[in-house]
Amino acid sequence: MNYSEVFITAVRSLRSNILRTILTMLGIIIGIFAVTLVLIISQGATAAITSKISALGTNLLYIVSTPDIPLSRDDAKAISQQIPQINLIAEQVVTTKTVSANGQSSSVSINGVTPSYADMLSLIPQYGNFFTDDDVTSYSTVAVLGQQVVTDLFGTGSNPVGQIIQIGNSSFYVVGVLQAKGSSIAGDPDNSIYIPVTTAMNTVAGKQTLTDIEAGVTNSNAVEVTALEVKQLIIDRHNITDPNVIKKYAIFTSKDLLATVGTITSILSGVLAGIAAISLLVGGIGIMNIMLVTVTERTREIGLLKAIGATRSNILVQFLIEAVVLTVSGGLIGTSLGIGVGLLLSSILKVPFTLPVGSIIAAVIVSIIIGLLFGIYPAQRAAKMNPIDALRYE
Repeated sequence: MNYSEVFITAVRSLRSNILRTILTMLGIIIGIFAVTLVLIISQGATAAITSKISALGTNLLYIVSTPDIPLSRDDAKAISQQIPQINLIAEQVVTTKTVSANGQSSSVSINGVTPSYADMLSLIPQYGNFFTDDDVTSYSTVAVLGQQVVTDLFGTGSNPVGQIIQIGNSSFYVVGVLQAKGSSIAGDPDNSIYIPVTTAMNTVAGKQTLTDIEAGVTNSNAVEVTALEVKQLIIDRHNITDPNVIKKYAIFTSKDLLATVGTITSILSGVLAGIAAISLLVGGIGIMNIMLVTVTERTREIGLLKAIGATRSNILVQFLIEAVVLTVSGGLIGTSLGIGVGLLLSSILKVPFTLPVGSIIAAVIVSIIIGLLFGIYPAQRAAKMNPIDALRYE
């Protein structure tokens, strides 16, 4: 059997009705396109989030207030003094307020923090300075602005250091403007205003409860152990005895955040891949139906081939090749479209473009398998035809 001739014959047969061929491949194209696009975007998003979490450091603890355990500044002080492995601690209270200046107003995240927060998250002033511990102690009404806030209130490229802004009903003196940083798992510094935590509690937020405490651990290998020590200290300080509250309360680490991101993206990828698999199944069924129609239409051709010596295996292989050509062509088109759209979306969403070569090869292999599985029944039906009956077929 000359397989090259069989392949050429299969291609010619498919080209004879190009519209039907394209419609037949559509299910495979959509399925492989969806699989490829999902893999590219999910892996890119995971890489982007992972890099942002990693940029915060692997030795950080995130101690969050809950209704059962509202954190205070005294809790932060106790953690700093009683846990030897803690070398840096930052307090934060977060609220959202309308901020106005220069005839403009905007709804902005107000972050009441201690100066160590800037060191911990690498918030670097472009103009002016970050406020000091003395500002925290004296409840100063000073503010450091993110780049987007500056743009919204004063215009792009402005230097508003020395200007007065209104946060709610209170006036604040701008002492610094941060360099552009972009959003991260810890928030969006560009669209935030930072003020002393004491001022935020008493003047802006109107509460004495911290949103969270962030702590740096001297040794990244001791993060988990230190997290347990901090949890026990917090439980003891708040006299928590309810086992359910104790069990649910968690001190988060960078590794916890990475694991959570991985779990979420895996679930989303699995769901979307399942939807794509259904599309592939539908495409395979469509191919089988069209191949059955093709077998009927080419009954006389099959009879003629058998009459001139074609064996059952020859006929079987020819129709299987046609089915595989359909699915592989659809798979390659779908893969190409997925890569192209994935590249475009990665640019728009500003996530790394990752090309999962192994997974794409696997998708093409799946296309071949689908062609074989759904093409074998029509091919067998063609191969079993009686040549005399086939030649008489009208």
